[in-house]
Amino acid sequence: MNKAVGIAGTVAAAALLLTACGSDGDDDKKDTSNGPSSASSAPAEGGADAKVSGTYVAKSGDEAVILSISGKQAVLMAGKHICNGEYADMGGKMLMLKCSDGNTERSAGKVTLGADGKTLTVDWDALAKNDTFVKATSPSDLPSGLPTSLPSGLPTDLPSGIPSGLPTS
Repeated sequence: MNKAVGIAGTVAAAALLLTACGSDGDDDKKDTSNGPSSASSAPAEGGADAKVSGTYVAKSGDEAVILSISGKQAVLMAGKHICNGEYADMGGKMLMLKCSDGNTERSAGKVTLGADGKTLTVDWDALAKNDTFVKATSPSDLPSGLPTSLPSGLPTDLPSGIPSGLPTS
């Protein structure tokens, strides 16, 4: 049970990073959706369609690799590396990421969605080995042996004084 809660926390952190760090500068646009999700089956200008959007988990050696894709935005956590950037169509679906620590191992890669819709393979330009991710829809979908806590060294000095009670729609 503790392992599932820890993994769920890690996946939630990846999703939080995607929504918090992936601003495209259009913050003044209103969300006109009627529900919590406005995902459709049509891709958004080179972004992810509903089949690809989501959070994926893989293992690389002893470390978990977490990838979250939503529209044109992507966030990746690989060990201590936290990267964000774009999921775009460049003659083929590609991830173009920039890691906060300058690491470039997973900065560019070709994305292939598995026929089952639950796996996603990334052929990284700078790595000899591909990452094959499994879509995380529940803790039971995750591969075994993943960490049960977030990596150490994550920022703890989050901004304070953020206004509350802001409109959500």
